[in-house]
Amino acid sequence: MNVLYILLIGAVSGLAGAAAMYAFMRGVGTAFSRRVDMILALGSFFTGGIEGAARLGAFLHAGAGLFFGAIYLLAMDRIGAAALPHSLFLGIGIGFFHGLLMSYLLMFYASARHPLKDYRDATLEEGFLHLAGHVLYGAVTGLAGGLLFMLVMCSPA
Repeated sequence: MNVLYILLIGAVSGLAGAAAMYAFMRGVGTAFSRRVDMILALGSFFTGGIEGAARLGAFLHAGAGLFFGAIYLLAMDRIGAAALPHSLFLGIGIGFFHGLLMSYLLMFYASARHPLKDYRDATLEEGFLHLAGHVLYGAVTGLAGGLLFMLVMCSPA
C-alpha cells in the first residue's frame, strides 16, 4: 500500500486514539483530589500560566496523536501487521512502551520543571494513569487503523 495512505490512516486513527485517551484521563482524573487535567497541564507547561493553556494543550495533544498514530501505523505496515487483529495487539503493546516512557518523563522531568505548583511532584498514581491512557491510545489507534486499513485494502480500485 502507498505510504501516504498508511500515514493518513495512521493520523486519523491516532486522532481517534488521542480523543479516547483524553476522555479516559478526564473521566478517571476526577477521582483525584489534585488537578490532573492533561490538556491544561501540557499547555501550561509551555505558556507558564492558565491563560491560553487549554487551547495550546489541546492543539499539542491532537498534533501528537496525529504524529504518533502515523508512526504506529507505518511501523505496523512495515512488519506486515497493519490489519486486524495484529494492529490491535501491536497498538496495545506499542502504547504500553510509549506510556512507560511518557510516564517516566512526566514523573521525573516535566513535573519537576512545571511552572505551576499544581502540576509539580507527580505521583505514581498519576504516572499509572498516563500509562493506562497510552495503552488505551494504542488500542484505539490499532483498532481504528486496522479497520481503516482493511477497508482501504478491500475497496475496489
